[in-house]
Amino acid sequence: MKVRATIGFVGKLSMYPGEEREITDKEVLKDLLSCGYIEEIGTKKTTKKSVKKDESK
Repeated sequence: MKVRATIGFVGKLSMYPGEEREITDKEVLKDLLSCGYIEEIGTKKTTKKSVKKDESK
């Protein structure tokens, strides 16, 4: 799972705040998510900006 560190931490895995990486160890992943040290990086949703129609035509 691709994650981002919310704070810096050291242990089995070390990360600095804002660092992004892929973590495959499910036990470490579960522990870090539960204590709020990391957050999952979701897929970015693109939003389409609405464009006004040219009503002068």
